[in-house]
Amino acid sequence: MKDFRCQCKKIVCQIEGNTVIIKCRHCKRYIHIHTKGLISIEYKLTPDPAEIAPPAARVELPG
Repeated sequence: MKDFRCQCKKIVCQIEGNTVIIKCRHCKRYIHIHTKGLISIEYKLTPDPAEIAPPAARVELPG
């Protein structure tokens, strides 16, 4: 299992294979998001999907 951290160094989620695991800050439950593989992760300042992230704020995942 690999911890994925924000640019501020806080853990955002954990990645285990094709599963993203997030812990709710309020109720402490774990949310498992099953994928068919992650391609990249982008850091954005707004939730707007149309916003284009600069190359320095994009993380390409191996594999």
